[in-house]
Amino acid sequence: MKPLNFYSILFLMLIVHVVKAQDCCNFQRNPWLFGLGINVVNDSGSLLNGIFDIKNNYNYSSPLRISIEKRFKEDYGFEVSANFNTFLKGKTINSEELEEDISFFSLDGMFKYYITNMYQNKDRSWYEGYVMMGGGSSFYDGASAMTANLGGGLNFYISESTSFNMHATAKISVDNSVKGSNYIHYGIGFIIKLEDSYFN
Repeated sequence: MKPLNFYSILFLMLIVHVVKAQDCCNFQRNPWLFGLGINVVNDSGSLLNGIFDIKNNYNYSSPLRISIEKRFKEDYGFEVSANFNTFLKGKTINSEELEEDISFFSLDGMFKYYITNMYQNKDRSWYEGYVMMGGGSSFYDGASAMTANLGGGLNFYISESTSFNMHATAKISVDNSVKGSNYIHYGIGFIIKLEDSYFN
């Protein structure tokens, strides 16, 4: 689990940065964004048949999600996120019942296009929606699998600097890893705008 320990330290350092940046008040139009929330994984292999079977098909044990994003040209962004979770014994993974707990970790890089800016005033809107694509790696008790990712999400503004985020990402395995599989990754949490100069 060396990758998990390394990235845990890396993203905890980002949390320290956010605490120090709380007194920022003048935000840029292309800011840095810090996200903190939870994630839920559906890797049951049952597709739409088990979409409402939350007890057996969804994994949400210790589901921490941390992200950092840089907006550019107002309509675009690039995000790096880390997701921690645990697949518990008895849950359905790839159409089979787990016989033991599995620690899950994913690291993803995603390009975003804020599609709602096409039809609404971005300075007055109370929400924004985006589509995203990219790739990442998933780790299952140390074994890894690479994925191609495609998804979308919504940000609902609570204040000028804070928004509530919800999103879903389809992740498709692109290697022949024994542990790797296709799955749906959901996330909810809060996004905080940081001052551009804070990272200089």
